[in-house]
Parts: sequence; C-alpha cells; structure tokens
Amino acid sequence: MKLSLESILSDIRSGKPPSLLLLHGDDFQVHAATQALLDLLVPAENRTFNLERFDGQSTSWDQIEAALMTPPFLPGAKTVWVESAPYFASAENKGEMGEKVLRLWGDGKKDEAARLLIDLLKLEGWTQERWERLEARSAAAEIAALLGDEGKEAREAAEGLLAYCRGQTLELSQGRGSEADKLMEFLEHGIPPWGVLLLTTAHVDRRTRLYKKFAEKGAALDLAVERERSGKIERATLAQFLDRRLKEAGKRIEPRAREMILARAAPQLWAVHQELEKLLLYVGDEASIRAKDVEEILLDQGEGWVFDLTKALAARDSLAALGQLARLLSRGNHPLALLGPIASEVRRLLLARQLMDGEMGRRWNSGMDYNQFQRSMLQDGAPPLPGNPYAAYMSFKSAENFTTQELARDLELVYQADIRLKSSGNPPRVVMERLIVELCQQK
Repeated sequence: MKLSLESILSDIRSGKPPSLLLLHGDDFQVHAATQALLDLLVPAENRTFNLERFDGQSTSWDQIEAALMTPPFLPGAKTVWVESAPYFASAENKGEMGEKVLRLWGDGKKDEAARLLIDLLKLEGWTQERWERLEARSAAAEIAALLGDEGKEAREAAEGLLAYCRGQTLELSQGRGSEADKLMEFLEHGIPPWGVLLLTTAHVDRRTRLYKKFAEKGAALDLAVERERSGKIERATLAQFLDRRLKEAGKRIEPRAREMILARAAPQLWAVHQELEKLLLYVGDEASIRAKDVEEILLDQGEGWVFDLTKALAARDSLAALGQLARLLSRGNHPLALLGPIASEVRRLLLARQLMDGEMGRRWNSGMDYNQFQRSMLQDGAPPLPGNPYAAYMSFKSAENFTTQELARDLELVYQADIRLKSSGNPPRVVMERLIVELCQQK
C-alpha cells in the first residue's frame, strides 16, 4: 500500500509515530504536511523545549545529531526538524535541480533558490575556496550554464542570485559525501527512543543508497505533483486541489469560471493557493464564484491567454481578439507561438460543426445548458470532442457562429498566415492582425 500523509497522521494519533520522517516534493504540499505533522508531534505549549529546527544547508550533521541525542526537557517526544535537507540529491538529477533554481528565483523565493544553488555546487564538487573567488558579474554565464540555460534572462538571474548569496554570506560547508555518510551511520545505529527526526526537502534522488535506507528504516513521503510535458501541473491534480479548497470554503463555482482558473493557474501549488485565497476574499459572502470574478481578480500565470484569445475568436469578436493579440505581442510572445493555439481552436470548432451537421444534430439544441448537454450529448460519460466535457460544450456553442464552409476556409487562412510569417518582408504583427480580422468577419 502506498504511504500517505493520512496514514502517518493516523499512526501518530494512535501513539505509534514513526521516528524517521522524510517529506519531499512540491514546496506547498511539503509545508502543509509538515505543519500537520508538527501539530500532532509537538503540542504548541511544548515547542519551546521539545522542537529544534535546523537549516540543513548551513548546519553540520554533527550539530543535528547532538540535538537528537539530547533528551527532551518536557515529557513527550522530542522532534528535530531539518529543513532543506541536502543529503539525498545526486549528480544524476542536477539538471532538474538547475531548472528548479531558476524557477524558485523567478518566483521570488530567493532563500530557497540560493540554498538549492549551494546544494548543486556541492554536487559539482565546488570548494569553499573556489566559491570565495567568484565574482557575480563575471561568473554569471558559468552559473547559468550549470543551471541548464545560457540565455540572457538566465544569465541575469544567475548574476542576481550570486549577489544575493554573497549578501546572505552563504558558504559551501564540508562535502556532501561526509554528511550523507554520517547520516547513514546514524540510521544503522538507530535513533534514541525519545526522538523524532523530520527531514524536509524539495529534491531527492530516490535511487541513492541513503534514500532507500531511510525509506526502509522510517517513512519517506513523496509529495511531488504530477506534471504535463510543458511543466504545468497535471489538470486532474490541479482540479482536485481547486475543488478541495472550494469545498472547504463552502463555495460553488460556475463551469466557465472553473475552466478559467485551470487555464490561468501557475505551475506551482503555492502560487495557485495564493490566487485562490485572493479570489475567495474578493467574492466574500457570495455563495458562488462567477467567471467575471475570476477575470477581475485572478492573475494569468499559466497559459490563460489561450483561453482568452480563442474565446474572442470563437465569438467572432475582432476587437477583443485584437486586444488580446496586442497584449501578447507586447509581452514578447512570438506570432508563430500564437498561431498554433489558433489553428487548434479552428480545427476543434470545425469538428464540432461537422458533428452538429451530422450524427449529433438531433441531440444538440442551441438553447441547452451544460447540465442538459451532459445528459444528451455525452456517450458513456465521454465528451464528443477531445478534452473535458465543459470545453466540448463551449465548442458546440461557439460552432453555431460558423458554417462548415467558413471553418474550412478559416483553416486555409491560418495556413496562409503561417507561410507569410515564415517568409521575409511580411511584418508579423500585420500578418496576425489581418488573420484575426478575416477569421472574425462574416463571410
């Protein structure tokens, strides 16, 4: 049976807490799980004496072990919590670590990015002497290459990150191997009967001997979120997170508002959580969250522009679509990157129109709401178009704005725009504006 947070909490409640705990994965989920565990392991009134907290990046294992070997001052278990535990990474996953450093820095999580960079440098075999010789500006390109991205933005991020590390006087402590070996030896001898060792970290390599030993002796809980190839949180995981939070808040949500949140969600759960809290504060005592509420308050941190741009095109609203185009181009989006979603939307509308003109014409009613659509149009629970049922419903409604001939012609217009964008002498903005006007006009 797969280990879960609930099973660990249940063991603690029954008086059988594991003495060794490792939480790793998504920052938000690790933080939330840690708080839930500490609430049970160490009552608030005992935390001054029975909880010791260490930064694994700056504290030697000898100090941590000394804390574990010291009996608690008050009755009950003594918990030693080591944050950013650096013992379980390896050179095999340094590429993923580099991506994580840049993402944390870009999200404003400077401390976490700095600690993970130090961790990565240790894996690369850097010494304290080499670290002290570095100059932030001249070493930015070298660090960016280590992080796996040598572009201008990555170099600027690396320069700022190095300067921040120096400002925080972060250092490379003794080599990772010796620290990991000491933890391995500690696991072999066993933890004192009064102690609980809690390690939290974002990144581990589960193939290492130390990780396997820790999982054998204690409890190692993977709290990573499932992701798509693009790096976005998997839709099902994100939807489950959203639905759980709305249930806790006692709120209903319109289907379109739900789709907008899923489209605009950031690639990190902590950022999604922050935006949801803002949204809940905004709606206040209202029982339901509407699409206009999401549009007013929720930051677009994902690829919500796809939703907004294609929605305007499907409604044949050229002014709104041109406004979305201007916004996207001003943010540096390449026209060819915008053409792909437009082509996908036209194909989807064409398929919906063909289904309406054919086998599903008798079941489709232009006035039906989403609940009626589910009862009438879903076959064995599956939508007639790829994707989720609500997206299929919206495609059918939007397809009513077009004829099959118009949508077939629109695909040809997209193809011609692609050729013009790849040919010299055609201003990309003009090509895209022309395409949008042609797609939206009545033919």
